[in-house]
Amino acid sequence: MFSTTLTIIALFFLADDPSPVKPGNEMPIPALPYVTDQPLVWRWVHAGNPVGESRVQISSNSEEDRQDWVINARLSWNREGRAIDQSQTTTFSGDARSPIRYRRQLMVEAVAGGISDLIVAAEIQENQVRVVVREPRSGGQVDRMLDFPDGTVLLGNQAFEHWLLIGDQLARTDRRTFSALIPSEYRTITLKISKERSEQVNGKPCTRWHVVSPDFEARIWTGSKGEVERYRQGELEIQRVHSKPQPKAEQQKQPQDSDKEDSSVQEKDSPKDPKSPPQD
Repeated sequence: MFSTTLTIIALFFLADDPSPVKPGNEMPIPALPYVTDQPLVWRWVHAGNPVGESRVQISSNSEEDRQDWVINARLSWNREGRAIDQSQTTTFSGDARSPIRYRRQLMVEAVAGGISDLIVAAEIQENQVRVVVREPRSGGQVDRMLDFPDGTVLLGNQAFEHWLLIGDQLARTDRRTFSALIPSEYRTITLKISKERSEQVNGKPCTRWHVVSPDFEARIWTGSKGEVERYRQGELEIQRVHSKPQPKAEQQKQPQDSDKEDSSVQEKDSPKDPKSPPQD
């Protein structure tokens, strides 16, 4: 069964006007060290066996004079007759990278029978957060207001994408202790993160961090800008998947002088370099 708690703790502008572009219409600088509006993939592996993946996409979301960002994530997971399909949306501010709102829709299906679903919504209001948890099948709902001091991060259940925001803070700031809210459990835990050593992951130099909390212990590997390459908790490992460019088409071998025909002009294929767009 899915035993790990895994509180894992997700413009357009007009160019036909020759007048100078106003600052408010400029393309926003990504708040996190990833490409935007393109899918990012992390593979879930349990005890060496692939069991699922998280597909994440980061997009700009301007509201009035504020530049926000949205992380849309989809988790597909299947192990030992139990399947999870989870969609999550996390909105955060572009300047402080602080969470603004969060929504989780979870469906769990077992081969032996039975389907359960859950909807979680959180809205941060100054130093408080309103959390609503609803079970559509039973009609049950819980609505609570909780404290949410400045600097608190989100750490939703199975929400691996929330580590992208924590990894960014590890690179940009000296923060190594975080207060993290688990919305569906209406509680906050403390994460203490310490640097261990440098290692190579996916062919790039990374820093390995040790994460300790009252609920779990984990390790996370981040690149120089805080990009998350790997996460490990017990037998579970979550690995970033980088798209590989297609190999260059081999240039056609030119005939030797002795093989040339009488024509004085020989045609040759131009080299081709088809490449798929990178996901990272």
